[in-house]
Amino acid sequence: MHLPEALRLIQTFWQEPVWPFQPAPTAETELARLRQEFREPLPPALEEYLRQAAPAEAVMLATVGNPFDVYSLAQMGRFQDGYTFNSVTQQPLNDWPAHWFMFANEGGDPVIVDLQAANGAVIQLRHGAGNWETSAAIAGSIGQFLLCGAALQHALHELGGDDPIIDDENGFQLVPEAAAWLFPHMREWAGPYYEEWCSAFDNS
Repeated sequence: MHLPEALRLIQTFWQEPVWPFQPAPTAETELARLRQEFREPLPPALEEYLRQAAPAEAVMLATVGNPFDVYSLAQMGRFQDGYTFNSVTQQPLNDWPAHWFMFANEGGDPVIVDLQAANGAVIQLRHGAGNWETSAAIAGSIGQFLLCGAALQHALHELGGDDPIIDDENGFQLVPEAAAWLFPHMREWAGPYYEEWCSAFDNS
């Protein structure tokens, strides 16, 4: 999914007082910095996001557990403390490939784009046994990631009321009003990544 289409769809349901996905005042300066920091060229789709939609301030998108922390433009870079770099020893961490571009995390689990991959997929990494283990892709593009993340937040925060989750003998379920909106939209918007976004709910 292309970024402009994803942003257009998010705007149809976004209810937060601030629209964060717009060009940052420092976009061109930050983009030049990022081009210098990374050894690999930044793919056109990533550059489009950095120039047109990377937020000036970090954005939290709610999930069932830890929220997605979508980084501000200034937070992105080659040196991410605890992931690519140890700020105590001032040394790089060698188990992080230089071609992974981190732009968000969920409870400390990085969300990246692999600069060497041609498909532009968004991948979530999980830390296990001392090594980063790559999970399945969670979106085919940054635009699709933002759309799915914003849709899940909308269902939980705007449609779910004070208690968006029912957890009883029938399982772990999203309340009916939120479920009726989220799941059909996510089948369309998430496509092959539907399970990555909705499998937590037994009524999905």
